[in-house]
This record gives sequence, structure tokens and C-alpha cells, in this order.
Amino acid sequence: MADTSAVKKNRIFYLDFVRAIATIAIILTHYNALFVYNVVTPAPEKAVITMQVSNIYIGAFGVSLFFIISGASLMYVYDNKIELPKFYKKRLLGIYPMFWLAYFLAAVYRYRTAGGIAPGVPKRNFILTILGIDSYMGNFGVQSFCLIGEWFIAVIIMMYLLFPIMRILVQKNPWIVFVIACVLGLISTLVYGKSIEVFARIPEFMFGMIFIKYIKKVDWRALVIAIGILVVNAIVKPMFIPNNIQTFYVGISSFLVLVFIANYIRLDSARNIFQVISKYSYACFLVHHFIIYRVAEKVDLNNMTRKASYMIFLWCVVLIAFFSWALQAIYDKMTSVIKRKNNYA
Repeated sequence: MADTSAVKKNRIFYLDFVRAIATIAIILTHYNALFVYNVVTPAPEKAVITMQVSNIYIGAFGVSLFFIISGASLMYVYDNKIELPKFYKKRLLGIYPMFWLAYFLAAVYRYRTAGGIAPGVPKRNFILTILGIDSYMGNFGVQSFCLIGEWFIAVIIMMYLLFPIMRILVQKNPWIVFVIACVLGLISTLVYGKSIEVFARIPEFMFGMIFIKYIKKVDWRALVIAIGILVVNAIVKPMFIPNNIQTFYVGISSFLVLVFIANYIRLDSARNIFQVISKYSYACFLVHHFIIYRVAEKVDLNNMTRKASYMIFLWCVVLIAFFSWALQAIYDKMTSVIKRKNNYA
């Protein structure tokens, strides 16, 4: 049956816009990383567009935006009512079937081309892949069969598990709870670094919830402050501030700027482009890293010119777009069959 606890609402364009920007940032991250980690001599000058946004790694920038809009999207849909069994069922169907499908296809390719997936890894560790937490467990030195996705999947699953509690807290004492979350995130960052990522990311997720419920719009004063923070951080480059903390305020400031910009994008053609990227963002997230590395295996990164780098990047984008579309199409077909069966049950 349909999830009646989530009232059907109109899409908010700025959420699609920010999600699209975050998706582009993540693709740039893993492509540009090739010229740092996959070459004899690091060559950041071959990176496409940039490797940083206001002194933070562009990957951290993109992931921060994803957490903010994830919190905002859930609060927008479930602010008035939430039925926990239906909520968790919908979240699980939104993550796992597409993840498992993408993993299966990547595993088949890997097995046919390399003769194996992850030699030497204990077979019992495959449960980490089934749960989608294989990449995240690498932070603790655990070997896994990870082929697709990133640590983000595990952390967003934890966010979904915590969302019903955060929803109640945000509805009752939003700013007090937000301050407490920021303190816990700060302590986690200072004590554990990036290993316990979920605590450092809760403030971003919760800010998205608070923004969609209480703030809603970005006026010129907030815009000026946000731009000021981004400019100052880019110029000063405060090395004494941990990366996770910089990511927190740069991510929120960037979100506010992007929300403001989104309100002035009027052309239907432009809005459609961002909405399409947003629609396929999760599929893109699952396939892009695997595709980028497969393309990288076929080219000479060490002797590549900057112009050639841009051409290879465009080829990667074409492949990512195609396989994201194909993966989403198969997933949509699978879920439509499941829904039909549920309706007839």
C-alpha cells in the first residue's frame, strides 16, 4: 500500500537545484582525485574546474550539501505525520534495491575482467556489503568487498534511523537541540576525527530540517553573511580549524547562497536540467566512482594534458549519465512491480 503518512506535496525547486550541484561536485571530486592519488607525481593543475570550495575539499562540500538537503527533504514530507513502519519501509526501498542491483552489475564486470572481486577478504564480511556499510567500515580497518558507493550510504542510513527522534526534538526545541547537536559534533570531531562520521554530520542534517520548517527563505542579509563566510574562509585558510568544522559552516553557507540563486532561475529549460540531475542523483552516486576508475584504467594519467583531462571527464560524464539512467529505469520497473503486488495483496 502507498505510504499515506507522507502527504503528497509539491516539489521545491531549490532542493533539486542544490542536490544537482552536490551531485556535480561529487563527480568532480572522484575524477580530480585521479590526478592526486593515481599518478606518479601529483598534478592538481589537471583537475577539472577546481578541487576546493572556500578552502574545503570539493568532495566535503558536495557531501555536506547532500546531508543538508536530506534533512530538509524528510522534514518537508514528514513534518505533519509519520508512520514508522511505512517510513522505514520506504527508506529501505529507496536505498537497497538500487544499491544491490548496481553492486551485482559491478561485481559481474569485475569478476569477468579481473577474475575476482576482493581476494583474501573473509566471505563473512560480505554482510557489510549487503547492509551497504562496507565502505564506512573501512574507517575502522575492516576489509570488505566494497565496489560501489561510499561511506555516505552508511551514514545516511543511520540518519534515517535517527530521523523520527530528531523530528520530534526539532518540533519542540529546534535551536536548543541544534546547539547540542553542534557541541556533540565538535566533540566527536576533536576526539575521533572522521572515524565516527555520523555525529559530525547530524548538525548539517538537522540544519536542513530546521531550515525547511522555520526559515524557508534566504533574504539579502543572510546572503551577505553567507558570502562573507565563504570569502573569508577562502582567503584566510584557517588551518587551526578542523576540516569537519570548516565543512559544517562552509556547507551551510553554500546551501544558503544556492537557495538564494535558485529563486532567480526562471527558465524552464534550465530548471528541467537541474531537476533531471536531481532525479538521477542516487543512481549517479552509485555508479560514478566505478565508471571513473574503469575509464582511468584505459588512459595514461601521467602524461595526459589538461585539455585531454577535460575531454576524458566529458566522456566519463556521458557514461555516468547513461548508466545512471539505465540503473534508475530498472529500479523503477522493479518498484512498480512490488507496488502492484502490494496493492493486490
